[in-house]
Parts: sequence; C-alpha cells; structure tokens
Amino acid sequence: MTEAIWYSALSGFSTFLGTMVVVFWGTLSARTIALSLGLSSSVMMMVAYVELLPTAVQASRGSFFHVALGMSLALLLMYILHQGFSRLQNRTGVEVEQDLGRLGLVLSAAVIAHNAPEGAAIGIGFGATEELGITLAAAMAVHNIPEGVGMAAPMMAAGRSRWFVVALSLLSGSALPFGTWVGMRYLLFSPDVVAVGLVFAMTAMMWVVAMEVGPRAWKMDRRFAWIGALLGILMMYLLHELHSGHG
Repeated sequence: MTEAIWYSALSGFSTFLGTMVVVFWGTLSARTIALSLGLSSSVMMMVAYVELLPTAVQASRGSFFHVALGMSLALLLMYILHQGFSRLQNRTGVEVEQDLGRLGLVLSAAVIAHNAPEGAAIGIGFGATEELGITLAAAMAVHNIPEGVGMAAPMMAAGRSRWFVVALSLLSGSALPFGTWVGMRYLLFSPDVVAVGLVFAMTAMMWVVAMEVGPRAWKMDRRFAWIGALLGILMMYLLHELHSGHG
C-alpha cells in the first residue's frame, strides 16, 4: 500500500506543478493549453482502452455483468457531478467565461471530485498488478499537469492570491493519494470488486476526456489539440515499447 500511495502522491503533485507554471510564468497561451489538454486526452484514452479494459475483463473472468455494473456506476456518478456543476454555474446569471474567479473554483471542485476515484483506480491497479498501478499513476501525472494549468489560469487572471491558488492546487492533488488509500483499504477484498472498479475507472476517465478535457482543448485551438493528441499517442507507444523491451 505504501508504494501505491507514494506513486499516487507524485501523480497528485503534478497538479501542483501545472499550477506553479501559471503562478510564476503567467497565463499560458491558448495554443499551449490546447496542446497539453490534447496530449492528456490521448494518454487517458489509451490507458483506458489498452490497460484498464483488458485487465478488467480478465479480472471479471469474462462476466458482462461486472463490466455493465462498473460502467453504469461511473456514468451515474459523473452525470450527477456534471449536473451539479452545471447548476452551480447557472446560478451566477452570467457566462462562466466572464467570471474567471468562479470558473477557477468550479474547475477546482471538478478536479477534486474526479481525482478521488482516479486515486482509487491507482490503488485497484496496484492490487491487480504492480505494472498496471505504475502505468495508471504515470498517466494520471501526465493528465494532471495541464489540469493544474487549466485550474490556475482563470483564478490568476481574476486576481486571486498566489497563495490561495497554490493551496487549492495542493488540496486538489491530495485527493489522489486519499482515493488510493480508500481503494486499497476497502475495494480489494474480491476479484469481482476489482473488476467493477477497473471498469468504473475506465468509464470515468473516458467521461472526463469526452465531456471536459477534449471539448476544452478543441475550443481553444483545434490544430494544436490534434498535435497534442498525436504526441500523447506516440509517447504512450514509446513507453509501452520501452517497458516491453525491459520485460
């Protein structure tokens, strides 16, 4: 468990790194953010389909019930979170893009909300195989850097204190190791639960890509979003080949 929590904490720390880029170097260009978001999208998609889904099917021993249950639970939770954030945004009476400080806080809440199940996925991954756990932690780290940028940029533009932004980033990142502890402490007592948890994590990651990260990157700059996505695919392929060569 200790190793899994350390890897998860490092993944959560990458959110802080993304925030510090904005805090010390100023707001990044839309092209740079689109590139980083596109990269994180393709990394998450490849991990979901190439790592999580096959491992989940193997853990479930081919049972469709576990796959359907994990997907249903993830879709239900992400839909509830999405609706909650939408209602919170609509209460302002103004466009979210015009209220940068509130947008940053909403994004921070969204980061915390999905970092916890992502952390649980890392814990479940380590419970399945150490290789899967490390792969998930690395993928989360890549994803969390642009996430930290996207969270900090609107708050800095709105004039929020640097210390407030940094503290909020650390709080957001800490949800990952907490989720990992919960996953390893309470969700590893049977292969069935592991299978459902892996499918849950895969579905939650795909939701974040399809509903949050991907559309935001596409809206900022389509060309650089595509470049980032291709770079992410190339990076994951090279990492896979490197690991296979060592194996």
